[in-house]
Amino acid sequence: MEYLDEIKEFLSICGIPISEDKLEQLAAFQQYLSEANQEVNLISRKASISDIWHQHILDSLLIFKKVKFHQETILDFGSGGGLPGIPIKILFPETRMYLLDSRNKKMTAVKNILKKLDLPDCFPITSRLEELDKGWHGYFDIILCRSVRQQEVFKQAMERLLGKKGKILLYKSHKLDDLAIFPRYKSYDISHPLVGTRKLIEINKK
Repeated sequence: MEYLDEIKEFLSICGIPISEDKLEQLAAFQQYLSEANQEVNLISRKASISDIWHQHILDSLLIFKKVKFHQETILDFGSGGGLPGIPIKILFPETRMYLLDSRNKKMTAVKNILKKLDLPDCFPITSRLEELDKGWHGYFDIILCRSVRQQEVFKQAMERLLGKKGKILLYKSHKLDDLAIFPRYKSYDISHPLVGTRKLIEINKK
């Protein structure tokens, strides 16, 4: 399949081997996401199969140009259709992945996708980031987000939800001026011809 070959080639360049089982899981995720998107607006209703592979799945995996995961506990904030959390979880099954979105319909759809994929240690949470209670304080190693809107929310969440050595990883395009509230951050170019301009922003708690 053309799209799987593109994913495999990209991962090979990143130094990440991928088994046929994991490729099949990615293909199954694309199918389930496409089907669920017809019922619930997880991503754009106009998204083609090519859009899903390039603008959502491959886009989620661009982080591997700079980051490799091991056994981290990760919060995917604003997960929507399970992106980038589910593709990352498929490639790094030893992670513990939490998918957070405030919209119940989306998280119900994601829960059904996870059941079909049979992914262990991957949990949907219906909540706003700022409303996670004390039980989550200091719990996460990493917070991920592809759809950044309110930087102040991240700044507050960093102190509450991340462990001492925790970090936030943001997917960004051109605009970076909204990062001014953070005293220090690192910016990496993770652009790809099939996706467009993409930057990965790394903000460390300490």
